[in-house]
Amino acid sequence: MRTLRLCTAILAMIPCAVYADLNGDFAACRRNILQIGSDPKSPAEQYCLGLSYAFALNHPKNRSTAASWFRKAAEQNYAPAQAILGYLYERGDGVRTDPVEAAKWYRKAAEQGHDDGLFNMGRAYEHGIGLTKDLGQARTYYSKAAAAGSRDAQQALAGLGQATEPLTPDQDKINAGLRLYKAKDFAGAAKIFQKLAEQGHPRAQYRMAYQYERGEGVRKNCDDAARWYRKSADQGYAEAQNYLGMMYEDGICVKEDWAEAVRWVRKSADQGNPDGIFLLGRVYQFGMTVPQSRQEAIRWFDKAGDKGHDQANYWSNQLKGRNTYIGFRNDAERDAVVGLKLRMVTLNIEPVGRTFRNSSERMAYLMQAGKQADDEEAMLQWEWKNREYKACRDAGGSGCIAPDPPR
Repeated sequence: MRTLRLCTAILAMIPCAVYADLNGDFAACRRNILQIGSDPKSPAEQYCLGLSYAFALNHPKNRSTAASWFRKAAEQNYAPAQAILGYLYERGDGVRTDPVEAAKWYRKAAEQGHDDGLFNMGRAYEHGIGLTKDLGQARTYYSKAAAAGSRDAQQALAGLGQATEPLTPDQDKINAGLRLYKAKDFAGAAKIFQKLAEQGHPRAQYRMAYQYERGEGVRKNCDDAARWYRKSADQGYAEAQNYLGMMYEDGICVKEDWAEAVRWVRKSADQGNPDGIFLLGRVYQFGMTVPQSRQEAIRWFDKAGDKGHDQANYWSNQLKGRNTYIGFRNDAERDAVVGLKLRMVTLNIEPVGRTFRNSSERMAYLMQAGKQADDEEAMLQWEWKNREYKACRDAGGSGCIAPDPPR
């Protein structure tokens, strides 16, 4: 699994600022969602049910249903729901795209002093989302959001040249590089990131690794990608640690080394990074250098889910289900086993407590599991045909054909 969410605003339904402030909401809603059921009594409970449908906390993911519950809570002046509902209208996620409607809900949340509402009002004025562009108003709302504790608002102010102090050294240059990258000026972004990376800036090192791995603005180079990921990871940058861990798991740009993969993933998880916590759940899900444990996997997935990681929520619910299989680590595992005509009987086979040191050991286990499944299915088919044969004989029928025993 090579895909990580770089920023919730890009790959999911909630903007980065909202995501950061939802951590407590996810944890509270996860604890209460079963008691809430399908008949929430308060705006806070309606908001929880919206989160449950949006991020598969305890319901199948359904964005339109999520939006309907957010609206119910928002119409009762519940600020967190108003902020999210505004973003849904901005993106057309579960509702029709309507920037004016988005700005209306952002404003309602902002009027209550809600940090996400304030931040998104700043965005609306900066980018003209349902409003006329007005950088002065954008700065005003960003400043109020920053005062309420929004780090994203602080970064936005830095991008507008208004931050009183940058969040990290050279943050203004990082923001400039990110703007160029977003505008698909990869070469321009690489020029900025390269200089900062050589000066030891961990986030710039991560960005350079990312561009070298994909050949964006620079010649694609696996060795350079791995080198910059490691430099960034060595300085504690969690996203670099996640990518480096996945590279060692899959043998991409480096030699496969599951012990090294788990070491980097655990470093990220220890920092509370949602992706690192999710990846550590996968480590236990598949027994990668640790004894395979469904319960440990669920425990880590729940921790990541409480921080808004929707894949973790999905897998937690999947593994909690009765008679569910733990799944496959990647497409190669699935294709290899399906190629052996894997049947449902195999889904009951789980390597509880078993430790795999590398992909070869796991693949050997899966191949044997597939063969066992084929043998068991052949026996089931023979027993079924043999019952038909006996019924034919008992009925005095002619032409009854005894099935060949399974090989």
